[in-house]
Amino acid sequence: MAREEAESSTSPKRRDGEREAVLNSSALGAPLQTREKDPPPYGAQHPLDALWEGGNEALPPNWLEYEVLGDRIAHEDNKISMTSWLRPLPGVRLDEPGQLLVPGCEWYISPLGRSYFVNHNTKTTSWKKPALERPPGSLTPGCVIEGHSKNIRSLACLSTSCNIMSASEDGSIRQWKRDGEPTGTPWENAGEAVRAMAVSPDEGMFVCGNMDGRLRLWDIAEGSMVGDPWEGHADAAIWCLDWSPDGQEIASGSQDSTIRRWNPNTGRQIAPEIKTSHGRVHAVRYSPSPVAEKTRLSAYGHEETVTWLYWSKDGSHIFSASYDNIIRKWGSIDGDELAVFRGHTRAVRCLCLTPNESHPSLISASMDCSVRIWDLKTTQPVGDPLLHANELVAVVIFPDGKYIASAGFDAKIYVWSISAALKQTRADDAKFKDRAIRDVRVGADFFGTDPNPAPRHAAPPPTSPSPLRWFSNLFGSVRVSTSSIRTVDVAPAYDEDMILIPNAPPTAAKLARSKYTSGNDAGSSTQASQRQTAPGTTQGASDRSHMASQVYNI
Repeated sequence: MAREEAESSTSPKRRDGEREAVLNSSALGAPLQTREKDPPPYGAQHPLDALWEGGNEALPPNWLEYEVLGDRIAHEDNKISMTSWLRPLPGVRLDEPGQLLVPGCEWYISPLGRSYFVNHNTKTTSWKKPALERPPGSLTPGCVIEGHSKNIRSLACLSTSCNIMSASEDGSIRQWKRDGEPTGTPWENAGEAVRAMAVSPDEGMFVCGNMDGRLRLWDIAEGSMVGDPWEGHADAAIWCLDWSPDGQEIASGSQDSTIRRWNPNTGRQIAPEIKTSHGRVHAVRYSPSPVAEKTRLSAYGHEETVTWLYWSKDGSHIFSASYDNIIRKWGSIDGDELAVFRGHTRAVRCLCLTPNESHPSLISASMDCSVRIWDLKTTQPVGDPLLHANELVAVVIFPDGKYIASAGFDAKIYVWSISAALKQTRADDAKFKDRAIRDVRVGADFFGTDPNPAPRHAAPPPTSPSPLRWFSNLFGSVRVSTSSIRTVDVAPAYDEDMILIPNAPPTAAKLARSKYTSGNDAGSSTQASQRQTAPGTTQGASDRSHMASQVYNI
């Protein structure tokens, strides 16, 4: 999908559409303004002459441009959060096949630059993006929370109060009780769209990352910003944040291809930035416990950009989500792929684990408008999908493990009862166990193309690859190691996102079982350098971005 590819762009360049000569207001006239109250009628055809300020030479109002992979331009309507590879002009169909969730619909813009949608099923037009109808018998949320006016990008749940915090592109952060009642007044972020949020371990503070590249620290109890905004990412949007478990630092990942570490007490950077070999950093996570020193691990397997990372409570496993619609589970010591979760039919954007230690479940939110609950032992979805009317990018579990909150592009928060979701499981699940998700529940019209349900396995080891082949074979199989002990050959992936690990002395037990703690520093440094530079040697020859989730010791 155009938006999904644009959001996984490897270029940090982003700019507003330039406004050129302003048309004479009388030339537009009252009739056009009146007609703009309603979308163009069904069957209307427009010349390509744009009537907004600047005409064809400028982007319509509220549109942005991205440079993607160095050679493609994506255009985004910031008002409805949709992206097209085509330049927006009246009469030009902007969506790609399958980009709109409702079959038989198309996306256009009016002569004055406002997006509208044509529905060939009903022969009507609308300013509103078409949404899917909820299938009969599907579970409805226990509560729908409304208040934001634009996409919700991040959610958090406070363990002390069980309140939900939401951060939105409307420039506000809000706090809600589980029943949807707002708590306090919204935190207004100086009008800047919020892309990411992280709460401190003691839940006294939170930090938000903005489209303007700045971070802002807030006191939750006081409801006010602490100090001045933190600057370091220039004007590059912040896409991910994490607060270290000990509360001593914050990590931010940005459109500028860097990860930066901050002292929350001073707002200053505490180390040089980590420069990645790809573009936008989508995910950054601290491990819940110390890991052996000199550890750097690359895990390969996804076929598209990695969008989310989540550590198991004991730090032994890492879960990753991707634009390839798949969730993978990895061993955090050796990088082995342990499990694959298939079922979503669009990008998986967020993950979390239930707090039930005896039988935990994995929760995922996807651009296919669904939240899924997964059994970690069988890797199969449990119960029916929990359905939104629009794409999802955020999900959190309440501390008691009884409720899920999810949010995304419809600017609403849905609160779901896990017990109700599990009771919704249908009696015929067993006979559909090995079928794709669209066959199990609600039909092809909702979930679209059937994914390949066959599990994927690690690539076979190459036969005695030379150092030269290590580079040339990058998109076939990749040799990964952090010391001179051994290499691991695994299947390729296509984005390299970072996991940060706090620097603390490893215990004797951890040293004993770690496969990556021996070897000299020089060898490790050389191999790290190779892994950083090798993907760059192939960029430009392929549209596929760089290919791994990586673990660093910091």
